[in-house]
Amino acid sequence: MAADSADLRTPRRVGRAGGVVLAGVLLVLGLFVTTLAAGALAGTQRQQDESRMDRSMEVARAVVAGEAYRRVELLGQLSASVGTQRELTAHDFNALTHRFAYRGLPGVSEVGFVVPATDDQVQGVQRLWRSRGSAVAVRPVPADEHRLVVLSRSLDGLSSALGADLAAAPEPVTAMDAARRTGQVTASQVYVLLRDRPLAPSRRQPSFVLAAPVYGAGDVPDAGLLRGWLLMGVRGVDFMDGTLKQIAQGMINVKLTDVSVPGQERRLAELRGGEPVGDTGLHRETTIDVGGRQWKLELQPTTGFLSAGGTRTYQAIMGSGVIASLLLAGLVLVLVTSRDRALARVEQATAALQADIVHRQHVETHLREREAELERFAAVAAHDLKSPLTVIMGYCELVEDTLAPGSDSQVTGWLGRVRTGTRRMQHLIDDLLAYAAAGDGSLEPAEIDLDTLVADIVMERTSHLDHDRPNIEFGRLPKVVADPARIRQVLDNLIGNAVKYVRHGTVAQVDISAEREGDMWRIAVADHGIGISADQRENVFAAFARARGSEGYPGTGLGLAICRRIVNHHGGEIRVEENPGGGSRFVFTLPVAPEPSSRGAEAEGGEDDRAERSASGSGRR
Repeated sequence: MAADSADLRTPRRVGRAGGVVLAGVLLVLGLFVTTLAAGALAGTQRQQDESRMDRSMEVARAVVAGEAYRRVELLGQLSASVGTQRELTAHDFNALTHRFAYRGLPGVSEVGFVVPATDDQVQGVQRLWRSRGSAVAVRPVPADEHRLVVLSRSLDGLSSALGADLAAAPEPVTAMDAARRTGQVTASQVYVLLRDRPLAPSRRQPSFVLAAPVYGAGDVPDAGLLRGWLLMGVRGVDFMDGTLKQIAQGMINVKLTDVSVPGQERRLAELRGGEPVGDTGLHRETTIDVGGRQWKLELQPTTGFLSAGGTRTYQAIMGSGVIASLLLAGLVLVLVTSRDRALARVEQATAALQADIVHRQHVETHLREREAELERFAAVAAHDLKSPLTVIMGYCELVEDTLAPGSDSQVTGWLGRVRTGTRRMQHLIDDLLAYAAAGDGSLEPAEIDLDTLVADIVMERTSHLDHDRPNIEFGRLPKVVADPARIRQVLDNLIGNAVKYVRHGTVAQVDISAEREGDMWRIAVADHGIGISADQRENVFAAFARARGSEGYPGTGLGLAICRRIVNHHGGEIRVEENPGGGSRFVFTLPVAPEPSSRGAEAEGGEDDRAERSASGSGRR
């Protein structure tokens, strides 16, 4: 009986040992697979974090450079306006700088006019500018050449630097000397503005000034001579808060440093969004040229930046994988005594993994939606810019209507320049909107008679010309299946370019033809204009790209890019090649229209078309 009992227990011990071994193997395999999956997810998340940091750097750099350039451009325009004044007065200065208070320029504290003077000239300068309406009371300091603020407009509500001698600070003096030497708007090194030094230390900000030289211009007596400088004070912290705070969104730390002189770097501003992460691989930095100085822009992600991504998803999958592995191992052990309970637990673990996968898919879908929102941002921004331009054009027309006949021709000329610049901006915005929409949205295909379409475009392009009418020839063109509005835009761009890009003094020669290749038509627009070199024939279809030799012709560089996006959206191709007779030949493809059911109707329609073509006169072959 003892022997029989031993024989019965041996198989049971072997079965339990095998279950433990199998459970251990499953646990190791589960942890291994979970580690691989978590590693793959971590790699994907890492790439997404790096891509987000790259996009953030691109946006931050564009915003800082754009805002800095806007201040430089406004100060340069003000300098040109001041230079045309025969006798600048305080009233004139207040009128010219009035718009600065409403332009939304974060960080700008004051705009002032500075003149140079020797010790013997200080009192004379004060008398002169008081006679011109300024309440200046100069406060000179010991210097070889004084830099006196004789006119000033405060933009922050604080006291101005009127009467101060900027020779007390070497930074603005160096900037003014560089501006006088180069004739360009120049930025100073970072320092604390003289008008801010009486403030409490907690309220003082690292700042800089932009210096623009003012020269007499036009028919004034001192034409070409230096009158002084226009200075714009900009506080660093206010500048950064007003430009980058929305971009940082509490997830990125931003630093802006003047690194123009090695070893003499000066911090301009710092924006902290939270605790920085220790991963230096996500750190981004670049340099920006501002008024002849180099600024270093640094971006560092915070813990909030990482938590905004898929870190929680990674932790959930890792934890779920470990738990699932332990569950599977436990199920094997339980299987020795209860197979049904083990199967139930396996099903629960599988459901948990599926829920994790669904959650990850939701996260990825959200990320794709965010990317689509960023792509639509450019089109929406360009669309919103059209409204203020319409207001500007309206007010220009209102002022022109209000001016009496024989009014100041200079004012009329200024209004003409404003309208010309506004129209150029409207054309650019229209092209930006067209470019953004060219490759998006659903097409509305229909049968298009290219013969009629080209005739309409030629009529629009040439009907208003009294002389130098372009010679546009086209034979029998086919019918295609495409979106009529977009194909009209392609042909109008190509024909317009063929008419525009000709050598000055010559008449445009344009030939439009078509040739069938299988189920596609090859439409060609050939000209005898300035031509495109072989090394640039692919680059001309990129946005804002223009070929060499086109600098003297108006254009935004978006026309051919719009054509490519529209043609590609139709499943066709577009290219440019050399025209054997000189110039360029643009060729694009479109689908062939389906054959009509009635040949007789086609023949009858062809007779009518031929009769109409024979009566249309010149412009056809």
